[in-house]
Amino acid sequence: MIRRFCVGFALAVMAGCGGATAGGPSDASPAEAAVDSGPADAGPDAPYLACMSASGQLNASLKTCTTDADCVIKEEQTDCCGTTLYVGVSNTQAAAFDTCEAQWVAHFPGCGCASNQTGTEDGKTGRQGDDGGAPQVRCTDFTSNGGVCMTYRP
Repeated sequence: MIRRFCVGFALAVMAGCGGATAGGPSDASPAEAAVDSGPADAGPDAPYLACMSASGQLNASLKTCTTDADCVIKEEQTDCCGTTLYVGVSNTQAAAFDTCEAQWVAHFPGCGCASNQTGTEDGKTGRQGDDGGAPQVRCTDFTSNGGVCMTYRP
């Protein structure tokens, strides 16, 4: 899981930034644990709730696939500092994701911290511009209903 935090700010400021999420072991699958940061106090009319939970968890309907070609990589902001999680999204749902992501980003307060941290849904982290390998996406976790688009770093 990606550690989400705002560098150099006291706990009071971090609370306004969505808090910090410890990066320990989790019982959640990578898809379930992909995004869990951000203000959870969204009102019932928050426009991004059409595509994600109040904590930023993408709806499964945005991630369905049958082959790798069904998936695209999108950037999801996970906190007010600009931390990025590369997520796998069905190419047929990419426009819906883009609309929800713009609304999601707009709900963050300006906390004044800068982050160049990135992550993929397999839990690997990096920094913008690092040479650690570009994120990739594949259709995985197949059930009788199909698969799930998931990002990873080689």
